Amino acid sequence: MNTKGFTLVELLVVIGILAILTAAVVIILNPAELLRQARDSQRFTDLDAVRNAISLYLADRGSSANIGNSSLCYIYDSATSTALCGGRFATGTTTSSAARTVAGSGWIPINFSAISSGSPLSVLPVDPSNGATYYYAYKGNSTSYDFEINAVLESTKYVGDKDANDGGNSSSIYEVGSDLTL
Repeated sequence: MNTKGFTLVELLVVIGILAILTAAVVIILNPAELLRQARDSQRFTDLDAVRNAISLYLADRGSSANIGNSSLCYIYDSATSTALCGGRFATGTTTSSAARTVAGSGWIPINFSAISSGSPLSVLPVDPSNGATYYYAYKGNSTSYDFEINAVLESTKYVGDKDANDGGNSSSIYEVGSDLTL
């Protein structure tokens, strides 16, 4: 009797080959690392947007600009823990706010609404993971008009590269701004 079809052994071999290929693709692509890279890309975008908004504010407001108290480190985190930012900076106290408003009472104490052309941000961004390990921090000096915005990176593609080579004083924190030593 000659039947046309697959034997059990042939089916098991095909299933085995598919399982090996699937495992290889998952190992090569590493979806968890891709998600970490996506969150880091969002951090770069957020910090660039805030840096540009602060630069626009300073250019527009000139000597009447108020960009924060240099002894304070401003943060936004979901747990509203006051120990986060103080541990990241050598000096200064910590304040935490849950507000994302751009009117000066948010986690960045700058009134972006005072820009003559209007605020370039609709709300202040927060870290994609936002918690005790990953959050945004800001420090500004209204006397010298210098500022720094920080984020902790998580992907192996950027940790040790972007954060160590950003020109700041910390090799484990990604820093942007006009004075990366605040």
